[in-house]
Amino acid sequence: MAKKTKTVSPLGKRIQALIRAANYDYIKEFERIAGVRPDSIRRLLGGYTKSLPAPELSKVAATLKMSVEELLSDSDGESVVLNNIVPEAKDPRWQKIRSDEMSPTLPLGSFVVVDMGAKEFVAAGVYLIGTPSASAFRRVSYDPITGLYHVDVDNKQYSYGQDIKAEELKIEGRVIGIFCNI
Repeated sequence: MAKKTKTVSPLGKRIQALIRAANYDYIKEFERIAGVRPDSIRRLLGGYTKSLPAPELSKVAATLKMSVEELLSDSDGESVVLNNIVPEAKDPRWQKIRSDEMSPTLPLGSFVVVDMGAKEFVAAGVYLIGTPSASAFRRVSYDPITGLYHVDVDNKQYSYGQDIKAEELKIEGRVIGIFCNI
């Protein structure tokens, strides 16, 4: 009977390549220096797990002298597959929050996972929507009485909020997760 081999996730392959490029001879040594759980990276590289918990990703990124966003992207800047982190997402991608309009929900400088495959409103929540000049994160809800969508920001320092028709709402993705430093 043939032994079943484990498949290393794209994240595992990326971390392994970065550790080698940083001239670490032993994974066990890197785990100790990074301050992650013993065997956590070795389990990732062996295909026993597909990802690392967010706090450990942060420690690995810091030890490799890069941001978590850089760690989670391949050499071309494309996102490493996140389907193992968010299995129900069609097209998960990391995005950095570059505005405080959605604070405190999405703090400035935090990273969110956006399902770019979610192009339709499914429930009240935070979405990445297209605006006439760019894209923006907004809280979107639906009013069945008026048939309009209410689009707003969470930061009450901004006086923004509008009701729009379905054909005017351009959803580019739905926020399904957040990563921020504590």
